[in-house]
Amino acid sequence: MQGTEHGIRPWWLLLLPVLTLYALALVLPLIVVVGESFSTTSAATALARSSLTFDNYRAFASDGVTLRVFFATVRLAALITMTCVVLGYPLALFMRRAGSRLRIVILALVVSPLLTSVIVRNVGWLLILGREGLINAALRSAGVIDSPLPLLYNTFGVVIGVTHVYLAFLVLPLFANLIAIDPALEESASSLGAPPWRVFLHVTLPLSLSGIIAGATLVFILSMGVYLTPVIMGGGFVITLPMIITDLVRNQYDWSRASAFSMVLLIFVGAILVLSQGAERRLTRARIEERLR
Repeated sequence: MQGTEHGIRPWWLLLLPVLTLYALALVLPLIVVVGESFSTTSAATALARSSLTFDNYRAFASDGVTLRVFFATVRLAALITMTCVVLGYPLALFMRRAGSRLRIVILALVVSPLLTSVIVRNVGWLLILGREGLINAALRSAGVIDSPLPLLYNTFGVVIGVTHVYLAFLVLPLFANLIAIDPALEESASSLGAPPWRVFLHVTLPLSLSGIIAGATLVFILSMGVYLTPVIMGGGFVITLPMIITDLVRNQYDWSRASAFSMVLLIFVGAILVLSQGAERRLTRARIEERLR
């Protein structure tokens, strides 16, 4: 009341524009998708619906294709996430110990794929990993191989193409976590006679687990929705659930089944996010309890 007497509007009015945007761009479409997923008719005849059905959700597990594609998508996302962790953790650790100028250069290299069109990135990888690409040409000219290596149009090629851009989503939160670790903790362990590998395993790695979880969760969620890179670098041999959903909408015009499959993907991603947050809370609680001992 005191704020309104001085001509200051209520605080919630400041949030009204963004809340309206979210309602129109996210909440309302989500409600439509949920309703469509329980229907057997198209969106054009939405007013004629008389009953709800779970047939579209049953088809996810019973059509003989979608469930296998879903598990293949999970496997692909897991491979991308593990690759990002293996490549990103040493890079983030190096960035933490590098000087400010070198750190900026590495950060620019990590973020640069996000500033490039996905088409340009994939075409670049086609020129590198193709049968007549730079890698195969160099190996054949050196006499290492006689026939081209299958580096493209398979899971390996898709993992490389996606990791190239999603690596930044792991390195950035992990680097922020590593830079927040007090160097005095590692120095204390070293002064007590612990070798570098023991300091890393017992001090640095445990303190950076929350950053690993945050980055890995972000990469995994993004990888579950990847579409264009598997289409280009998979060559039709790597099928993901987003590709199935897109085919249902664009070619089969089966919006109801596509909506149901989208909801399954959304629920799965939400479950992963909840599990990740729970793991981070347990880590935080364990650290607090350890400090109180």
